[in-house]
Amino acid sequence: MLSQPVHEIRCLWDQKVPMRDNILLSADVYLPLAEGPFPTVLLRTPYESTRDGHIDWAAWWARRGYACVVQDNRGKFESQGVFYPYRDDGPDGHDTLAWIAAQPWCSGKIGTSGRSYGGLFQWQLAPHRSPHLTAMAPQVIMGDYFGDYHHTGGAVQWAITLMAAITFATNVAFAQRGCAHLFGNQKFYRTLPLLDADVAAIGREIPFFRDWLLHSEDDAYWQAINTENKLDQIDVPVYQQCGWYDAYTAASFRMWNGLRQRGYSDKARKNQKIYVVPWTHHIPEGSRLGDIDFGPNAYVDLNAQDLRWFDHWLKGNDTGLMDEAPIRLFVMGTNIWRGEHEWPLARTVFTPYYLHSAGLANSLCGDGQLSPLSPGDEPADRFDYDPDHPVPTLGGNNTTWTQMKFAVDQVLPGPVDQRPVERRDDVLVYTGAVLEQDLEVTGPLEVLLYASSSAPDTDFTAKLVDVHPGGQAIHIAEGILRARYRHGYGEQLLLVPGEAACFRIELAPTSNVFLAGHRIRVEISSSNFPRFNRNLNTGEDVATGTRWQVAHQTVFHDSVRASHIILPVIPPPTA
Repeated sequence: MLSQPVHEIRCLWDQKVPMRDNILLSADVYLPLAEGPFPTVLLRTPYESTRDGHIDWAAWWARRGYACVVQDNRGKFESQGVFYPYRDDGPDGHDTLAWIAAQPWCSGKIGTSGRSYGGLFQWQLAPHRSPHLTAMAPQVIMGDYFGDYHHTGGAVQWAITLMAAITFATNVAFAQRGCAHLFGNQKFYRTLPLLDADVAAIGREIPFFRDWLLHSEDDAYWQAINTENKLDQIDVPVYQQCGWYDAYTAASFRMWNGLRQRGYSDKARKNQKIYVVPWTHHIPEGSRLGDIDFGPNAYVDLNAQDLRWFDHWLKGNDTGLMDEAPIRLFVMGTNIWRGEHEWPLARTVFTPYYLHSAGLANSLCGDGQLSPLSPGDEPADRFDYDPDHPVPTLGGNNTTWTQMKFAVDQVLPGPVDQRPVERRDDVLVYTGAVLEQDLEVTGPLEVLLYASSSAPDTDFTAKLVDVHPGGQAIHIAEGILRARYRHGYGEQLLLVPGEAACFRIELAPTSNVFLAGHRIRVEISSSNFPRFNRNLNTGEDVATGTRWQVAHQTVFHDSVRASHIILPVIPPPTA
């Protein structure tokens, strides 16, 4: 039986927690009105410990018999010091755990929880192997801040990078309506050079924002804070939660696999769980997201999931969670929950679907087709990418909902109908035949694109779309690759204009059943703005470049250069 909300609570406000450098961080402690000591849950945040959401969350735990500590990050709100994202979260979290363990109200069993930055601090903390840390529950977050956050596919994940920098630097709360004119202003995102966007937005430089842009390779700056390269130092059970329409779910699966293979101990390797919901970075209030209603099974209480986790690890209660499959995922389309034991699924049949056309795949009205049959001698498709008129972000795997929900020019995430962008001539559209039976696609997604450009550097984007019988083109997953990073993040290699190259575009993972009567579609283009910054096509430095030019793009799909998407097809169960 799970812990019940039976306790009244009391609060210890603004407790000063000493760090190793004598900086004092502020923490609010919520305690049950009962005889202690208590197992303890820690949340650290740069978004103000006394926000209503944090107070409600902490009280929820205290009513169920937990001590709950909500702490302002270094340099934020009531805490001393200077805030620099990611840098101090590991040591400060480690010192905070030592302080908590020494308090008379703490039982010695401590768990960490939190989503987004509240999950980020947990990954920074974990390699320090605090003897006081019992279990973690990070939500919707990653461990690689270069490839998964700020430079996804080599492109700057622009909207969230800029929004995060402004929020961190100004203490602007995410949901304030007064920020709509800032976060929803296209001119704001169009600032060139990118390095000056901080001054354009708030009138002053933001040092860490500039560092994020100037470190445009996966160098020592990023490696120092990368948790994926430290998984062998993590000795703690972890329960991850993520969403199919969040930007970081691929990273969550890599962390899950990595810990199961390389964790510090059997305890870490054998006690990893992951829970995947059909949501974005944020949880909707009902079963609907974007243009899709996922039905009554979709909405889940993630606090209740964490309670099952912490009741087991911090209280020693048998909640049944550890007897379940280590992966719990929501299968979109059929809208069911299912347990799995590995990722990718062992029964996956990785199936190529090839791009076809007579050279006129431009827009929804073009002749692009998608088929499991490999192409013959087909003419290439061509389009022009103009950085001054980029393809606008429409739904997708992005994290901007909180900042943008009041904006005039909204950049909303999730399963949104793509037909408005598919009408553009700079979007190539390849559509499969009507499916005669259901086709499940669950796993990682990749597009192998053979293409050339007139520019020394450019971007190529790809989307997987579920076309409904009524014509709705529902976004499933997307990805981007900046040409200069086609051989990896450790080096930048410009294109030879006009020379064909292979581009491996990683899309977000998914679990979706393309139902009978539906069609599978792939879109190819060169921009997705403002989720990603515009490639100016000149090869200039991303942070300081100001000149742009139109890029003439060619996409090949012939017997030698057979561009295709690789779908992780899950065979139907046998009778």
